[in-house]
Amino acid sequence: MYEYTCDGRSLQQPHHVWSCIPLQPFSEILTPFSYSVLAEISKRAWFRYYERMGLKLPFAPRKLMRSHFGRPYLDIKWICQRDVEMAGIEPLFFRINGETVSICDWTKPNLLGGIRNGLSQRRLTDQLEKLTQEIDAITASARRWYEKVKVMRWSQAEILQIMEEIERYGAEPLMVFYAARHNLERAYNRLLGMDGSSKPIDRIQMINNTLSDLQGLSEIALTDELLALANIARQHPSILKWLGGDQFEDWSSHWADHEFGHRLHRLMDNYGHRAAGEGEMAHLRWFEQPDFLFKGILACAEHNAKQPARIPSAGAVQQLLDTLNPQQRKPAEQTLAQIRQLSVLQSRAMNAFAYILAGTRFWAKAAGHEAAEDQRLLSPEDSFFFEVEELKQMMTGEWNVTHTAEIREAVTKRRASYNEWQQAQPGDLLFDEAEAYPTHSGLPGVVGEATGPLRRHKGVQPLVCDQAVVGARQFDSGWAPSLPVAGGLLAAAGTPLDPIVAAARIWHIPTVIALGPHYNRLVDGAQTRLDGGRGFVEQ
Repeated sequence: MYEYTCDGRSLQQPHHVWSCIPLQPFSEILTPFSYSVLAEISKRAWFRYYERMGLKLPFAPRKLMRSHFGRPYLDIKWICQRDVEMAGIEPLFFRINGETVSICDWTKPNLLGGIRNGLSQRRLTDQLEKLTQEIDAITASARRWYEKVKVMRWSQAEILQIMEEIERYGAEPLMVFYAARHNLERAYNRLLGMDGSSKPIDRIQMINNTLSDLQGLSEIALTDELLALANIARQHPSILKWLGGDQFEDWSSHWADHEFGHRLHRLMDNYGHRAAGEGEMAHLRWFEQPDFLFKGILACAEHNAKQPARIPSAGAVQQLLDTLNPQQRKPAEQTLAQIRQLSVLQSRAMNAFAYILAGTRFWAKAAGHEAAEDQRLLSPEDSFFFEVEELKQMMTGEWNVTHTAEIREAVTKRRASYNEWQQAQPGDLLFDEAEAYPTHSGLPGVVGEATGPLRRHKGVQPLVCDQAVVGARQFDSGWAPSLPVAGGLLAAAGTPLDPIVAAARIWHIPTVIALGPHYNRLVDGAQTRLDGGRGFVEQ
């Protein structure tokens, strides 16, 4: 998981170490608008994170993120340097070309330094616990903002007002996501680096198995809702017939006086703000296009999907501990407990931030409609090819009708670049400009074997396939409705830490991730076998 190969250029003292791994739960490729929003909110979010941890920063870095072939990358060197400064925390390490490379300089502290750092790390643990307690309130705040934006009439004054609020309301839930994700990666890295008798790929599988009974994942709460609706639908042929059609525009009133309608409203109230690839705000949210959710209900009903059996993790924990040196077993138990806590916090923070993404999509569409009225944009959807500050210039008149040719030319060029990015396969890490690629092809996601026809996802919405092996370049939480009926999952990107992979473990769906270029060589429709314990796929 942390082994890479680079092109041989010197990796000593790079100014920046960029990683796309922490941002994979959002979306693989982002339009300029979606990237610029995430980049701006990220600066404020990380500033808040370190402020809460007791580190006084004079300012957030000017460039904490970069876009490379449309993929967002985070400067993990800057982050690890702050960890060292805050609490003397040992930074992340990678194996590059067979050698262990630390992301930034770190010296093991002396006795006094160790005591001081221990207190700082205790404060970090306390703050992570507080964020777990605060996530409900943070989610409620994000939801209130989303509901306010949802009913805006979008005068120019409202467009400018909401633009100023996006970063302010988005920073808190994104800060919680980063707090969970960053410390989750450090904990996983720490477990993989412990001395013991197991191979790295076996260690990954054993860690994954200890997470088979997590409670509180947002993705599992969604599948619970789908199953409840499917149980009602099975008792009413008229509902099944409706779900089998394609006319859902009147869904909110069609079953208004029926238990099914009441539960459907509850589903959309709680999850209508989400979508597949939700980090890309050009994608429709489920409340705008509910087809995938409704087809998920139908699939659960037709195939009589049941709640997954919860497998206690105690045996898997002991199996992992038995492979470690005795002196490392207690720290390993503590690290596993932290991984469990942070896995749930990450999932819930993603759900909270999804409200901000959905609300910001409203804003971008409103700005696009205004620019389309005077033909500066040919379509409101073209607004997603502009960064947030560029849209502001359109709204304030700095880019007015006299700039129409320039604006349209920018759309044409950026759409062409976006299409080219779809074919690129950049490295997971960038040491300044040098790309680093994983040495492996395939990582264990969820233990188990599956065989079936490969059904590769190619559009905006993922497929709902009964017992098929479902493939994608990258999974995210928007795939949750596929879990009750998928036979197996495989993807070109991703890590065992991603929320959708954590949810797939609860559903016991054999999963292989991080296939890299091998994914592109798989034939759609061909019989495919995957081994989620070994990270192996063949046709």
